[in-house]
Amino acid sequence: MKILYLGDIVGESSLRAVSQAIKQIKAEYGINLVFVNAENVSGGKGLYERHYKELKKMGVAAISMGNHTFSKSEIINYMDDATIVRPANLNTNHGKEVLYINYNNETIALVNLLGRVFSNTPLDCPFKTMDRLLEEINADYIIVDFHGDATSEKKAFLYDFAGKVDVVVGSHTHTQTSDATVYNNTCFITDMGMCGGYNSVIGDDPDMVIERFRTGVFTPLKVSNDSSILIQGVVIDLGVKRGITRISKII
Repeated sequence: MKILYLGDIVGESSLRAVSQAIKQIKAEYGINLVFVNAENVSGGKGLYERHYKELKKMGVAAISMGNHTFSKSEIINYMDDATIVRPANLNTNHGKEVLYINYNNETIALVNLLGRVFSNTPLDCPFKTMDRLLEEINADYIIVDFHGDATSEKKAFLYDFAGKVDVVVGSHTHTQTSDATVYNNTCFITDMGMCGGYNSVIGDDPDMVIERFRTGVFTPLKVSNDSSILIQGVVIDLGVKRGITRISKII
């Protein structure tokens, strides 16, 4: 089984670019299922239902989120019935802690966790949350999207849960790392990267980001309008010989 997992999709133009690219990527790598992180799709924060429906029309099987899960409040109205998993260590009853996807008589459990380093959000410990979920999950494969800032926190999570889960992929920094590896039969990468403007600052308009750094004034940012879109993620091979391969294309 091969899964294409795309990093954080930033903005509507990136969503269109993914729609254009996904068929060719699936054919090139022999992909069976497509997963995405979609917490930044709608204007850079959150996920409107109309954009969720666009992802489903593309054939996306599973969607993970992050710290902007509830930035568009309407998600509360549809997420319980959607193929969306929200961070399990958020203190809320809305949405699914574990998303189960069935394919060829096998079941994949997708878990989403938020890192606590550099976070101002009150969160349960992602490590202890995973301990609890492992007692409850019944699946052939377990995939974790660890959405966090700190490289060390994600790497520590790998070493703690290697051999207990099948995949740990990092998201949130929007910068693809070069450390894709398989350790103790667990596929890992610190960050999958993003699907966003090539000439941008992690998907946002550079001038606005520069202004914020220069002045220290916290002004709202805008998604980059760059016409070149970077498509990044990983291809995960869950066959007998495990593998994880980075992909990075410009559309």
